[in-house]
Amino acid sequence: MAAQGLRKAGRLLGVSLEVRGGVVGLLGPNGAGKSTLLALLAGRLRPDGGEARLLGYPPRDPRALPLRAYLPQSPRLFPHLKAREVLEGARRAKGLGREALEEAAGRMGLEGLLHRPVGLLSGGQRQRLALAAALMGDPPIWLLDEPTAALDPRGRERFWAWVEAKREGVVLLALHHVEEARRADRLALLRGGQLVEEGPPELVLGPGDERVPWLMEVLYEEPA
Repeated sequence: MAAQGLRKAGRLLGVSLEVRGGVVGLLGPNGAGKSTLLALLAGRLRPDGGEARLLGYPPRDPRALPLRAYLPQSPRLFPHLKAREVLEGARRAKGLGREALEEAAGRMGLEGLLHRPVGLLSGGQRQRLALAAALMGDPPIWLLDEPTAALDPRGRERFWAWVEAKREGVVLLALHHVEEARRADRLALLRGGQLVEEGPPELVLGPGDERVPWLMEVLYEEPA
């Protein structure tokens, strides 16, 4: 998976990033370009210049569609549908068997919620449902925009257990919690629409997380 491009309107400026496998976390303040990068790779936006590729295919190529799972920052779920109906729609759209639905529901702890309308679920429960629908079938590329932001600690552990069970492919996700950056294989720091640093967590965060205060002050403009 590769992205080389320029998108001024979305505040992404000349970012070049190639990911061959593993979990890559995107860090940066609001407006840094994390969501724009994920949307470009998902085919939701067109770059003003350059190109994006998913296993060699442009994101808008129909052959790229089954290769990816995309979860935006605020996924839309119809409140009148029951949780099972949401998952059933995702299963049919992906052409998967019923076992894929049951596996996804189990991974996110939704077994007891399948009969409930989406409108009666809590914010964290809706996020778990959105993740189960998006990741069902385990496509090779996951593009996730702050997937754990609305989750409680148990929900975050369920999500990361699913990530760790993924043995092949790419997980590219915008991170909401800096502490979760330790769980990635690589980190990419974005600021002002530009890639400012990239590397393994132990390098980016520093030994004993000694660079985390720098991240807070320089990237997030918060006092160290």
